[in-house]
Amino acid sequence: MSRYEEIDFAALPVRRLNPLQMPSHAGFRPRRGEFGTYWKQGKIARECTASICACWYLDVDGVLAAYITLISDRLLVESPLLEAEKVRYRSFPAIKIGLLAADQRAKGAGTALMKWAFRYIACELCPRVGARFVTVDALFDPDNDYDVAGYYEKFGFVFADPSGVPREGEQFRTMFFDLKPLLDALDT
Repeated sequence: MSRYEEIDFAALPVRRLNPLQMPSHAGFRPRRGEFGTYWKQGKIARECTASICACWYLDVDGVLAAYITLISDRLLVESPLLEAEKVRYRSFPAIKIGLLAADQRAKGAGTALMKWAFRYIACELCPRVGARFVTVDALFDPDNDYDVAGYYEKFGFVFADPSGVPREGEQFRTMFFDLKPLLDALDT
């Protein structure tokens, strides 16, 4: 029996990473191996210590099940997104999901962190800083049959470049989520 069987990840506390007290990563197996390596080799802890990102995680009995990093970002678009609101910018402040990784056996852990992140960004960050969008660079690796864009589309993310084609030499496509409907709902 897997340590993650019958776990309701939405009911677990989301913990902010303290690089001096990290949970065990024993057996952590995300689909993309490098996401496990980033954790095991201390990249996430170093970036948190350097104030490059902030990281939150879910654990089961002190063992890492999933993590998410958030960083500041800006959304660049070819044509104004908010023309109807008479905002003609092509660059917008945003909060980026830098990394999202979950153990393959921890079904629902990534979704729990995504839902938590939307609430956290809307309730904690947006009242303090201007940020209308959440961005993510969705990995696209056709050689290894890996395209995570569909996962983010389920949450309402859309491509910044409507063609959905990665730029030359890049293995990701920038996507964004407009927080305005969520922020408006919180104001009512």
